[in-house]
Amino acid sequence: MSETLIEQEPSLPPQFDEKSKGKKSKKSAVKKRVINSYKYSGVLPNGIKKNGTVKAATWGEAQFGLLHEGLLELQIKVYKPWYKMEFGKTVPLETLMQATRQLASFSQAGITAARGIAILAKTTEHKKMQLILEELVQDIEGGATLSESVSRHPHVFPAYYPTILGAAERSGDLVEALVTLNTYLERDLRSRRAVRSAMIYPVVLLVLTLVAVTVLSLVVLPRFQVFFDSLKVQLPLTTRMLLNTTHFVSTYWWALGGGITLSIIGLVSAMRNQTTRYYVDRFLLVMPIFGGLARLVSLERFCRVLATLVKTQVPLPDALELAGKATGNLVFQRAIAGTRTRVLNGEGLAEPLSEYKIFPIAAIQILRIGEESGQLQSQLQQAASFYSDELDHRMKNFTALLEPATLLFIGGGVGFVAVALVSAMYGIYNGVKA
Repeated sequence: MSETLIEQEPSLPPQFDEKSKGKKSKKSAVKKRVINSYKYSGVLPNGIKKNGTVKAATWGEAQFGLLHEGLLELQIKVYKPWYKMEFGKTVPLETLMQATRQLASFSQAGITAARGIAILAKTTEHKKMQLILEELVQDIEGGATLSESVSRHPHVFPAYYPTILGAAERSGDLVEALVTLNTYLERDLRSRRAVRSAMIYPVVLLVLTLVAVTVLSLVVLPRFQVFFDSLKVQLPLTTRMLLNTTHFVSTYWWALGGGITLSIIGLVSAMRNQTTRYYVDRFLLVMPIFGGLARLVSLERFCRVLATLVKTQVPLPDALELAGKATGNLVFQRAIAGTRTRVLNGEGLAEPLSEYKIFPIAAIQILRIGEESGQLQSQLQQAASFYSDELDHRMKNFTALLEPATLLFIGGGVGFVAVALVSAMYGIYNGVKA
């Protein structure tokens, strides 16, 4: 496997002119010299396939160097050792939403995307976000589109983010796309805060319950067991179950911790496989409560993005491809891809979609009316607004039910411990009486 080192000086954003060079500019320049590793595969002009690892400061520099070597059909991915892997989002959702809102204001004022992102890179206080924005500027100046640059940071931007930006690049309306993205991020943030607020009281109770159960199981109940053994009386079933469980956890805690860790790592690795992710997404759609929420999210994004693309006269097959990616669910994505193939063969839109049971009858009727009346774009917008309101309503109901459901679960655990203790006391009474 070959390895190439690209040492060309990365270009500075346009706001870094000669007059503004100082200590702050030097620090920013030093940050840009951080070398990353990228795995690539491509085809040489003679038809021979080549793959390897290239080191560069940004994705754009890696692409430039490989294209300079004559490689075609390039596929480049960020490579990080296992101990540097990033899990979850590395930038808070609040920071990303604020940057998106400011970038929408800049675009509405006529400021280009590269310049607006460069301004955000200078003003943001979040160090990780600052580095990401600086890399976006360099990639855009290197010839990459905004959606391509964003898609290279999946641990920062949600999956629908680059897809909606790609649709905006096709339609030419970046402002509307950024406003839509800000709406999605704001909804996600509002949902997270509602869930977090509803979980504060149950989590405090859960912690106190775990402490009480641990003390009772490790200190009180073992003494009951010694006393029962002296009386030659068998412990009640509930007490034995609690003692055996706590004994197993206290003895094999290392095995449980290792198993949970390996399970999480295995799940994250499996989700990178398209087949596994497809079955996970399909299971998510049939889950109680969560399935309805996931379906509404995908439907709303599909209708919203498709309406935007149809409005700007993007060909329907291309619009379906981008709208399918925006759903964030492989079940929807494959269904829409199959529909796209039939649209290319001259069939309509509503009829092929109706064969996939994941689309509600109401959505199919809306699409059919839009096709017959020639008002597909307005019908899609109405459907997107309807699904958006329905999603907000269901999220409020979900967060309202979350707290009592959690309290019920905790109450069940506390009740089991109480029954175990009362049973032990009655066992002592009967043993002494006998």
